[in-house]
Amino acid sequence: MTKLDIDRIFDKEGLLEQHFPSYEYREGQLLMAELVRQSYEKGAVAAIEAGTGIGKSFAYLAVALYHAMQSPDERTVIATSTINLQRQLYEKDIPMLFSFLGMNCKIALAVGRGNYVCINRFVQTREEASLLSQDPNSELYQMGQWIKQTESGLFADVPFRLSSELRSDICCDGDLCPNHQCAYFRECFFFKAKAKAKEAKIVVSNHHLLFTDAQSRFLNGIDYDEEMILPPFNRLIIDEAHNIEANATEYFTDEYDSQEMLRQIGRIQKNGRYSSKSLLEQLGEYSTEPDLIDRIQDDIHLLMQEVGTLDQYLLGVFQKNDFQPVLIKTEHQGRLTEFVQSATKVSQASGRLAAKINTFLEHNKAPEELDGKINELKVRGSRIALMSEVLSKFCNFPVWQDEVHWFNAEAHRSSRSVQVRITPLSIAPLLVDAVFSKLQTVVCTSATLDLNDEFAFWGSRVGLPYDQERPFLKGTYLSPFDYPNRVMLLTPSDAPLPAKDIEDAYVQYLSSTILNAVLSSGGGALVLFTSYAMLKRVKAQVEQQFGKENLTLLAQGELDRYSLLSSFIADKDSTLFATSSFWEGVDAPGDTLRLVIIAKLPFTVPSDPVFKARCEAIDKMGGSGFYQLALQSATMKLKQGFGRLLRSTSDRGVVLILDSRVVSKNYGVYMLRALPESYHPETMSQGLCDKIENFLYG
Repeated sequence: MTKLDIDRIFDKEGLLEQHFPSYEYREGQLLMAELVRQSYEKGAVAAIEAGTGIGKSFAYLAVALYHAMQSPDERTVIATSTINLQRQLYEKDIPMLFSFLGMNCKIALAVGRGNYVCINRFVQTREEASLLSQDPNSELYQMGQWIKQTESGLFADVPFRLSSELRSDICCDGDLCPNHQCAYFRECFFFKAKAKAKEAKIVVSNHHLLFTDAQSRFLNGIDYDEEMILPPFNRLIIDEAHNIEANATEYFTDEYDSQEMLRQIGRIQKNGRYSSKSLLEQLGEYSTEPDLIDRIQDDIHLLMQEVGTLDQYLLGVFQKNDFQPVLIKTEHQGRLTEFVQSATKVSQASGRLAAKINTFLEHNKAPEELDGKINELKVRGSRIALMSEVLSKFCNFPVWQDEVHWFNAEAHRSSRSVQVRITPLSIAPLLVDAVFSKLQTVVCTSATLDLNDEFAFWGSRVGLPYDQERPFLKGTYLSPFDYPNRVMLLTPSDAPLPAKDIEDAYVQYLSSTILNAVLSSGGGALVLFTSYAMLKRVKAQVEQQFGKENLTLLAQGELDRYSLLSSFIADKDSTLFATSSFWEGVDAPGDTLRLVIIAKLPFTVPSDPVFKARCEAIDKMGGSGFYQLALQSATMKLKQGFGRLLRSTSDRGVVLILDSRVVSKNYGVYMLRALPESYHPETMSQGLCDKIENFLYG
């Protein structure tokens, strides 16, 4: 592919303009496509910020398509942060671009196997609950009908609400899969998708699957020219690349989870909703050592007791810390005697259980049709042992390295589960060794990567540039939208500073200001919070008034994300209260969204152990954790929240930041400079409503 090809597609009167009625020439899109082309040509790593409206997906897809046509032996993987964007690329953007360019190549969608229904496990579940499966009102019956009709086999395509219990019973699980020996191998949705990916020249994946594949290759010493979880590939495009550090950190964290441990135990010894006999009971009658089942049950009972004891200890720790996550430093090791004792007992009990399960399986004469059950029991035992290994590793203080050791607690309806976690202090070396250095081309792109620092902050977090010899290409292409005339940014200088303990006066200010601002815009508002507790307090204060004004108020936690966004977009005068995940990925063009309110600057909470440890590591090296990490991360997220407003050239609206630090603190100037330049009049809280009304409707 040459620069002439790029011009022929993206320039004025080019192929896109000829075939796309609403297409508008964007210089940034053309320049981005040229940089992606150079990345392929030079075998480079590239970092590209493409502002909202540039059309970055077409810019990189066109290059990937041309390369697929000209180099049939190579494959490009495109990894997105969310499955929603993944499917948009696969189902909409790629087919549209192919039709405009009059070119084609094989493409495939690659998602983790847990997203697929397993026909074999479904049939087994149906046989164990034969009466229920015949009831047309049961989800088991409905699932059977859906499996006959679906082409994808993806749970995302199930048109009815599926219980987590049934999904867990029938999802595709690599450890439980008999592969080619399966009676349903030819019909298997996952293996059909895998075969399609092997034939494809462009594979649309996601960050989670990319890192799963990268870790497997890294641990097993397998290069990218061989098949692993993904097929062989040598060109990679990472979209939504601002999420690389967070997503990779989450994936490479080792975890012991008490609820997951009890779930695995439950799978062994309890009969489920769809089965009248437990796994042990089904296999027990074929054991040559009948008393072994009783001994396994004793070990299970003991392990559950030890898990309960460890839970009680950890919940006591959390109670003292207001149920905040707890960072464990080297100097705390001497105070962990009770934890080490309890954790060691869990490890020992799980080791004994795993050993007895192996003995039980060695002396079992179950018929061939129960091979799947034998394998499942083996897998459950192994998973219990693996989780316990995390506890052993955590308790082995002399071998601690540059890792973050921490305790976490999560609420599950009426109960809490506890986790013991080990997270890499820096994910950069892993990303370099497992991804960047192994591939011929890696293009990283997002609407927010650059903080006017030549990608220095983002690059430092992910390990780029890692080698002076390797070409590292950079490009920042500003949004074509007319921010100065179409966006008003309001930052009332008299807004009270955020209260650490959610004081009533602060909540009252937020509630009344948000309510009045929304009334001024007539709805069409997205209100972004940094804390769910604050969201609930403000919602409780304003929802009655919303009802009186006949304005719909939606709030995170009431529905799933997809349903919330669909309802918000369908009602152009509705208001949506949301937290962290909604700061990005909300695409509501037109009048649906005309006011974005940011309740508080999105600094990561100091109680986040991984973040705290990373800041402290920077401080120890003589830097500033606040300025080099906390401020940069918050600015990146602020850019994401700000970017929710304008989604098309005809959009117009207001961004209101109710945190006076953005104008009263020195670092506030830095944060504002990172945002697109907009109309930004000085204002106080009292004059907000008039300004909003005049700008939108004056």
